[in-house]
Amino acid sequence: MMLFCIALALFAIQNTATVQVRFLIWHSQDISLALLVLVSTGIGMLLSFLLSLPTHHRRRQTLKQREKELSDLREAIGKQ
Repeated sequence: MMLFCIALALFAIQNTATVQVRFLIWHSQDISLALLVLVSTGIGMLLSFLLSLPTHHRRRQTLKQREKELSDLREAIGKQ
C-alpha cells in the first residue's frame, strides 16, 4: 500500500498539466491531471471499501458464532 501511495504521489508531482474532462452530461474546462487522478483513486478506494462491508460483516458474524460454539464446547468438556 505504501508503494502505491508513493507511486501515486510521484505521478501527481510529475503530471501537473490541465485537462478537459467529459463524463455523460458533465463537462469541465481545465482540471489538473494530478487532481483528477487523486480524486479518481479516492473514489475507487471508497467504493471498494463500501462494497467489502457486507462480506466483512458476514465474516464477523460467523466468527462470533464459532467463538460461542467453542465456548459452549469448553463448558461441556469442563462439566465432565
